[in-house]
Amino acid sequence: MSARRYWRRVTPMERLAMVVHQAYRYHVDGVLECEGQVDPEQLRAAVARAAECNPGLRVRLRGRSGWSRWIDSGIAPAVRVLACADWDGDSDRGADFLEAPFDVVGGGAIADVLLVPCRDGRTRLVFRTAHAAVDGRGCMHWMTEVLRAMRGEPLVGAPSSLTDTDIHRRYREQLPARQQASQAAPTCLSVLAPSSHGRQPLRYLWRRISLNRSVSHLLPKVAIFLAQWARRESQGPIAFTIPVDYRGLRTPELGTGNLTGYLRLDVDEAATPRTLMKQLNDRIREFADCRTFPGADAMRWLPLSLLQQRMRPMDPELLYRPRPGAPSGGLVSMGTFRLSDYDGPGFRACGIYGIPGAVGRLNVLFGNTDRGAQLLFTAPAAYNADGQLDTMIEALQRRFSGGPADSPADGAAS
Repeated sequence: MSARRYWRRVTPMERLAMVVHQAYRYHVDGVLECEGQVDPEQLRAAVARAAECNPGLRVRLRGRSGWSRWIDSGIAPAVRVLACADWDGDSDRGADFLEAPFDVVGGGAIADVLLVPCRDGRTRLVFRTAHAAVDGRGCMHWMTEVLRAMRGEPLVGAPSSLTDTDIHRRYREQLPARQQASQAAPTCLSVLAPSSHGRQPLRYLWRRISLNRSVSHLLPKVAIFLAQWARRESQGPIAFTIPVDYRGLRTPELGTGNLTGYLRLDVDEAATPRTLMKQLNDRIREFADCRTFPGADAMRWLPLSLLQQRMRPMDPELLYRPRPGAPSGGLVSMGTFRLSDYDGPGFRACGIYGIPGAVGRLNVLFGNTDRGAQLLFTAPAAYNADGQLDTMIEALQRRFSGGPADSPADGAAS
């Protein structure tokens, strides 16, 4: 008897991600840096084997509005071998090949793998996924499974069709009344000031810094640093969106879809790493991550074309002007990785990181490995037209590298 074909419902959050993807190329991309030779055919075979156990990477969009589904196509993600690139993996410079979007709405693939030999002597494997179908933890699981397959090890598999909407319904009754009631959201400060001459056309850029040491409590320390940086020019509320992985927290099931909730982290002037972690833990205990966003049920039935038309006139306001409810940015913690877990036949892993999604005003993604910490930043180009983003990143690197601080913000995350 044949196994049941994998499918799952498209959720309102995923439909929103489709709209953003059509405008900005909204990806979850994981990068593995290697020393040595990666055999393309071995990689293709491993991708195919891993996709069999993780069918969420083979799905295609089918149906419309509230009837839309992610359905297993049976086709493994493509592996593309690129020509030698002048790309050091530290920014979007020289990486135009990452810009090609997936045709998600047209029913195309939602994932692929790029094998990129680079002039610095390293090979970079880029595991690209559309955020509408895969979240950050799903992408990292996918990378790990492909490396297991390349080494000939047993695979874990992630066959669950559970969705974030299922989790929200499961815990709906446990939300306190004060969380269920709608509240007016404050207008948050932006971490960086945009340059008016850099606003058109809309383009996102990203940067990476590497530290030669791990940093404990990295999430609250980065939040405090960014808040202090924002408050150099003006005072006001600052808040960041924090994704919460439901796997192991709200469910024992393992899937590669968007099994993620979101919390709001408010950073006041007296915040410390301890108070911020208490705030996050308190909100998790209150199931705040299980709340749905306003209008989620209606969004399930609205045509994507209509949703895109409604969002497009708001883009400048959302990105460059103060707006109630819009957070100062997003912070994503990848956790801690052991690089040897990503070695393969003929090559050794020397770095692993994710590229933050191209959405909002600022996104910061970070994680520790056994060789140091990686921090990545994504923002619209208008926030770096005068070097604002690069200046802030340099100050943050000095702070977390233990170097001298040259502004109040540099010393804020102690």
